[in-house]
Amino acid sequence: MYKRLEIVSYENIGDYEAEYVSRFNSTSTFKTNLEIHPFSQREERRITTEKHKLFYVPLMEHMSLIEKIFHNSKLLRSNLLSKLMKDRLIIHQMIDEIKSTNDVEGVKSTRKELVEALNDKSKSKRFFGIVSMYNTIIEEEIQTISSLSDFRTIYDKLFFNDIEDKDKPDGEIFRKDIIYVAGGGKRVHQGNPNEPAIREDLEKLLIFMNSDIPILIKALITHYFFEYVHPFYDGNGRTGRFLLSSYLARKLDLFTGLSVSEAVLQNKKKYEDSFSNTSHPKNRGEITSFVGDMLEIILKGQERMLAKVNKLKNQIEQLSNLINLLEVSEVEAEILYILGQDQLFEIVDEGVSNIKLSEIFKNTYKRTRIDKVTKELEIKGFVTKVKSNPIVYKMNSELLKDIVD
Repeated sequence: MYKRLEIVSYENIGDYEAEYVSRFNSTSTFKTNLEIHPFSQREERRITTEKHKLFYVPLMEHMSLIEKIFHNSKLLRSNLLSKLMKDRLIIHQMIDEIKSTNDVEGVKSTRKELVEALNDKSKSKRFFGIVSMYNTIIEEEIQTISSLSDFRTIYDKLFFNDIEDKDKPDGEIFRKDIIYVAGGGKRVHQGNPNEPAIREDLEKLLIFMNSDIPILIKALITHYFFEYVHPFYDGNGRTGRFLLSSYLARKLDLFTGLSVSEAVLQNKKKYEDSFSNTSHPKNRGEITSFVGDMLEIILKGQERMLAKVNKLKNQIEQLSNLINLLEVSEVEAEILYILGQDQLFEIVDEGVSNIKLSEIFKNTYKRTRIDKVTKELEIKGFVTKVKSNPIVYKMNSELLKDIVD
């Protein structure tokens, strides 16, 4: 088992220096252009007299994790669900991902208010910014970062009017003053001390981000270093995870990108400890364990996502079998199938409008036929009208109770 350098130092201090030199100077070691001051947990501050270059040692176990991640990504890209269910799952997963990234930071949000922000045309709802930015991931809008101001542009769009005035950046681009991160009643991290130091390190990060190294390794080292710099007073964690999600969605697949924060929330202690361990003085800038921990978290997110997809496939099969047992016409069965699928993964109690059904069946049935059939299904008790203007129906929940339980 590969051990962090700090563990080596505790077990045998005599081997510590030789092991560090061996790892750092190995021909397989990747040395970055990024440097960090270690953070002393005992003194609760950066040790400014020390500076270490971040370096990564490729491990066979990491190669195995990366291979599994790419395999899962291929599965998640395949047509495992109908377009309707895939579209619904994407929105549902996006909402869960935003709620999770908020939860990691202790920012309270509900799925209902996130959905309201998604549908907000006035741009006045809380979380409008972060919901809109995550929606750009779905819309495959690339967030280009080629200058320092691009970091600020993304930040401003993410948090729109959600950051309190006292926490907004007060420098030319970033914050002016020092910032500490607290946890468990003490300081656990210290960001760069001022804007010039932030700018200097993020300039180096821009160079690193455009370097030609394996995409997952690059993404994870970038994630660590952005959080290490901590360029803003508030929102750094959520900004960093958005950037990671956006990158993974583009380079791997949408569902992998939209499962990062959910997986982080499920493995929050491991996530936070991994940052702290990398900044430990005795680890001297080695980021190998952080990369491994993050690869495991991404993999767990994918596995959770695949479990959701498989559960939905099973529910859809049960739904199809249920409809086949009902005494309904072909068109009635098709409409019930759409309404049932919609309810299997609804975010809020919305239902499907006849307008939407007409769009789905535009090449098969006219709107007048849709109106007539849904009314007949309502009379038979198979669907319930939840709204009259526009007309919106849901499948009778009693029919679905054995499937969704």
